[in-house]
Amino acid sequence: MEKRELIKAAECGLAWVDEQRQRKRDESFHELLENMCARVIDSNAESLSFYVKQIVNDPREAESGKIKPKLFGKFEAKYATFSDSISQFAKDRGFDFIPKVEISKTGKANVGTFGASHPLTTGQISKGEVPTGAIRYTFDEKHNLWRGFGFLAGMKLSIWPFLIVVVALLAFGAFMVWWSSLLVSHVIAYPTSGSFLLAFGTLLLVLVLWRRYRAFDRFLTTKIALVHDALASFSAPQSVAWLKNTDREYPTIEVISASATCPICDGEIRLRKPHFECSHEVIGACRNNPTEHCFSFDPTTRLGWPITEVARRHHS
Repeated sequence: MEKRELIKAAECGLAWVDEQRQRKRDESFHELLENMCARVIDSNAESLSFYVKQIVNDPREAESGKIKPKLFGKFEAKYATFSDSISQFAKDRGFDFIPKVEISKTGKANVGTFGASHPLTTGQISKGEVPTGAIRYTFDEKHNLWRGFGFLAGMKLSIWPFLIVVVALLAFGAFMVWWSSLLVSHVIAYPTSGSFLLAFGTLLLVLVLWRRYRAFDRFLTTKIALVHDALASFSAPQSVAWLKNTDREYPTIEVISASATCPICDGEIRLRKPHFECSHEVIGACRNNPTEHCFSFDPTTRLGWPITEVARRHHS
């Protein structure tokens, strides 16, 4: 790869990190990427392989057991969560190359090799291509699910998951029929407060599980839903699950978050559940004025359109 391409990719990485800090999104990953890009530029693309101790601000941060060495070892996976954001940034700023870092092991130490690649283009449009009246969302980061539910992100909705769900539902239904008949006979035979509370608790559990099943069934139809806080680690309301169609035979579930700039007040638009009657499962609402500055959300085109006053019939 030519030095010019590597330097342009490093410049893109520095500019992107600077923008993240202006938006108050600074973390250890940004520091590692920034220092790596800066060393590539300073060396005129002669230095392309790095140990973590070479790209930290304080040598003590490179000691075993610290956060940054662990993060450096998973740099590729972490970088992938920002790939959409970096590619969108590069397209808006006219960068033809973005950073690409591969992690390998030399003995017991991780080594990061800096490279360059073209920005992703699927589903992304630049600022100048946004239709008049629309807003453009940026996919900021894929929020991780709790470890127990991590298999959901990227899971293919093939025949096997459906068979497992069907078998589980049938087994649960059979169990609840048996358990309900047992409870009814117990309440009739022993009409105590304890038996009534047990019956009420069972009914409540059935209602909760039924609502979860209905929500999943609706998700298969609408292909988008907010990620429940019980599934996502420290999930913000803007975390959504998107049933994404791919070139493969089956669609996959992707967990994403997105934001945009409000064209009315320049506030930050975040995804949330509609707080008024409308047909949208997820909308974009401005943090400055979430009641009035509302927009639709299309994860495929990454565009949103103003939701008119007629559509915003507030609940009484």
